[in-house]
Parts: sequence; C-alpha cells; structure tokens
Amino acid sequence: MTNRFSLESRELETFMGQMFVICPRCGGRADVIEKANEVRLSCLKCGHLQSNQTGTKYIGGAFDVHFGLPLYLQTSCCGHVLWAYNREHLDYLKRYIEATIRTSEGANRSIESRLPEWMKRKQNRDEVSRAIAKLEQIR
Repeated sequence: MTNRFSLESRELETFMGQMFVICPRCGGRADVIEKANEVRLSCLKCGHLQSNQTGTKYIGGAFDVHFGLPLYLQTSCCGHVLWAYNREHLDYLKRYIEATIRTSEGANRSIESRLPEWMKRKQNRDEVSRAIAKLEQIR
C-alpha cells in the first residue's frame, strides 16, 4: 500500500507555540508557551514557573528557543539526535518519514526542505520510525 505525504510547506516556527522541555528544577516535562511578547515556562510536576521576554530565536536544535533548555522529546537516532518541539511536530515528522511517496519539497524555509539528509534517506526510514515511536511513548 502506498503512503503519500501531502506537502504542507510548513515552517518550523509553526510548531513553536508550545514546546515541551526538561524542567530545570525537577527534570520532568515542563511547557514553554509564547503569548504576545512574553514566554512562560511551567512545570505541572513541581510547579516551577519562569517567564521571559520574547527576543531573538535560534531555531533548529534540541533545545527550546527562549530559555535554551533541552527539549523533552529527543532521542538518539542514526548517530544523531532526533527531536520534536511537541506532539504535533512529532506527528508531522512521523507522517513525512513514513510516507513512501513525498511530493517535491517546498520553499527553502519549509520544514521538509530543512530536515537533515540522514532523516530523509530511505535506508534510515525504519530506524527513524522506531525513534519516533519511542518518543510517542514518552508522557
């Protein structure tokens, strides 16, 4: 059966409204949410709260762009780190990776065009899919 991915040409920034990070206090999952000109970090496990003004964002690594904290959803894969900002981002990656037919890549700023080559390689598809499944199990 053919699994087709319909190109959405989304930019990575569209997944940054809520990011899951490792709480700097307890090591559990904390949420980083950006609203207007403020960013808030909150941990439901220990109650840690932190806020910050929005500013320059360095996008594209296994850390959140506001506090520089490690992302909660990350794992080793193919000698690299596979990461996602949140469940929506992870689901998007899953649909892209598992597709046997992918339409041409979109604009240069699209998430598809900026995925690392190791993630896009057919020979890595199974390992990347297993890593995504592992991240899906994290609560």
